[in-house]
Amino acid sequence: MGNRTVGISETAKRPRAIRLGLIGVGTVGTGTLRVLKEHGAEIERRLGCRIELQRVCSRTIHDKDLSWFGQPIEITTDWKEVVGDPAIDIVIELVGELPTARAIAFAALDAGKHLVTANKQLVAEHGVELVERSRARRLSLGIEATVAGGTPILHAIREGLAGEHFDAVFGILNGTTNYILTEMERRGATFRTALAEAQQKGYAEPDPTFDVAGFDARYKIAILAMVCFGQAVPVKDIPTQGIQEIDQVDFAYARRLDRTVRLVGVARRQPRGRLEIFVRPLMIPRASQLASVHGPTNGIMLVGNKGGVTTLTGRGAGGEPTGVAVLSDVVEIARTLAAGGAGATPLGYAHWHPARIVSPDEDVVATYLRLVVRDRPGILARVCALLARHRINIDSVLQEPGMPQRHLPFVMTLEPTQEKRVAKAVREISRLSFLAQKPVLLRFADLP
Repeated sequence: MGNRTVGISETAKRPRAIRLGLIGVGTVGTGTLRVLKEHGAEIERRLGCRIELQRVCSRTIHDKDLSWFGQPIEITTDWKEVVGDPAIDIVIELVGELPTARAIAFAALDAGKHLVTANKQLVAEHGVELVERSRARRLSLGIEATVAGGTPILHAIREGLAGEHFDAVFGILNGTTNYILTEMERRGATFRTALAEAQQKGYAEPDPTFDVAGFDARYKIAILAMVCFGQAVPVKDIPTQGIQEIDQVDFAYARRLDRTVRLVGVARRQPRGRLEIFVRPLMIPRASQLASVHGPTNGIMLVGNKGGVTTLTGRGAGGEPTGVAVLSDVVEIARTLAAGGAGATPLGYAHWHPARIVSPDEDVVATYLRLVVRDRPGILARVCALLARHRINIDSVLQEPGMPQRHLPFVMTLEPTQEKRVAKAVREISRLSFLAQKPVLLRFADLP
C-alpha cells in the first residue's frame, strides 16, 4: 500500500467554542446582540472557532423579546448566575450603574472569567485596580468600548503607536454634544431643539445631563490620559464645563473669527512631569481637523513627539457602533485563549504614576467673551474700564446687526492673559446691572 498524505483538517483538533455571558440589555447590550447576530459568521471565520452566547442577564429580561436573535439563549435576572457559570469564558459587562458594574467586574475576575466592559466610569475610576487584578489572575480585560464607541482609539494607541511618546491628546469624545453643536452651527437650531432631536434619534438620554454637562467626556479623557501618558487621574480633579450656555449667536461670531465651537477633552504634558487636563467647549480654528468632525461622531487628535499628529474619527454614539467595539474585544481575547496566552495590558502601561495636575487657570490664553445686555449708553466704557483694571487688553469688539435692544449680544476677543485673571474680571462684569444674561467665556484653542 502506498503512503497516504493526511490533511491538516483530519489531524488538527478544532478549537472549542468560546462561550459568552452578557450582562445588561440596554442600548449597548442590544446593539452588541444585533452585531453578534449579523456579524457572527464573519467573526467565526476570523477566529477559526465558534462564538456561543451562553447566557444573557438583565433585571427586566422577562419584558424583552429576544426572539429576533434566532438562537435559544439562557436568560436570568441574577448576574451572579452568569459570573458563576463554569461554562462561560468571557463575561461582557454592559451595566450603567457604577456600583453594580464594579461588583460584576471584580466578581468575574475573581471567578477566573475574562472580562469585557463598556463602562467608562468603571475604567476611569477603577481601571488600574481592574488591570492589576486581571494581571494577577492571567486574565484578559477588554475596554475598547469605553472611549469613542466603534472607533478603535485605545487599540491604536496601545498597539499601533506603542513606540510613540505622546505630548498631547485632544478629543471630541461625546457624540451627543457634538450632534447638538453641529446642528446649531449648520442650520441655526437652538440648543433645546437640537437636544430634542438628539433624544428622538437615540443619541441622548431622557436626562441628558451626563452628556451635555461634560461628565461623559471627563471619564473618557481620564482613560486617554492613562493610556497615552501612564498617569492615573482622579476623575473628580478634572475641570469640566458643559455646553448648556452655548447659543446660536456664538456660531455667528465664530464664523467671523474663522472658528467654530466644539466640546473638547484635552490632556497634555507640562514641564516637570505635570499634566494639564480638562473638558470644556473651545473656539477651535476651522482649519483644524477636529472642526470637520460633525454629527454624532468622535474625533481624537494624538500629538506625538516623533510621528506628529494622528487623527482618528468615527461614530461615537449608538448601540451598534459600541457593540462592534465590545465584540472586537471578545475576538482579541478569544485569539489569546486559542493561542494559550495570558491577558494583555489594556491601559497600555505596566505601571502608572499618580497624575500631578496643573490647573488650566494658570494658562496664558486668548479668550472669547460674549455679553448679553439691556442696551444703554456707557456699557462698553464700563466693561472696558473693568477689564483694564485687571490689566486685560481687548483685541476686538464684534456686534451682529439687527439684535433686540433689550437682549443685545456683543463679543469681545481678549488678548492672551492668564485665564484666572480673566475669570476674576468676568465675575465682576456679571454683577453689572445692565447684564441680561450670564457672560460666556470661551478659550481660543491652540490646536496643532
